Amino acid sequence: MTGDKTVPVLYCDIDGTIRHGKDELGHFVNEAKDVVIFDGVEELLWAYRALGWRIVGVSNQAGIGLGYMSEETCKAAMDKTNELTKYAFDEILWCPHKPDAGCKCRKPRAGLVHMARLLLAQRTGEIYTSNKALFVGDRPEDEECANNAHINFMWAHHWREGKQFEEATV
Repeated sequence: MTGDKTVPVLYCDIDGTIRHGKDELGHFVNEAKDVVIFDGVEELLWAYRALGWRIVGVSNQAGIGLGYMSEETCKAAMDKTNELTKYAFDEILWCPHKPDAGCKCRKPRAGLVHMARLLLAQRTGEIYTSNKALFVGDRPEDEECANNAHINFMWAHHWREGKQFEEATV
């Protein structure tokens, strides 16, 4: 029966949180060959999975709207990200719009979080609430997105160090 079980969700920014981004690479991730996962991230994601969490990636990918990469190239890089984490993600969603597009899906807006909840609920029949969620990111817009979605936030470097992991055992 739909909606019988409330399940926690880990929402993760992608670049700078799960995989190396511009700060680490010196350039944006524009294709699958650019994807490098931070050490320990795969194991950390699977530790959350073992506790029953769903995992969702949410990412701004303005390079699509700005013409630096295609939607297909972005998808290939996201698929490579999921592959390198041994398919830990239930969903990876991204905003393809330019930074000034005014869309609802670009972080710091919470559109991708809301979209992920709907997609997961339709697929699984589970319930996803803000009070059983954590958003991890490396930029102020990630923190603001979490606040806009009423989700607890943790900085990526703290999360990758395993800090406060015991609080994740909701």
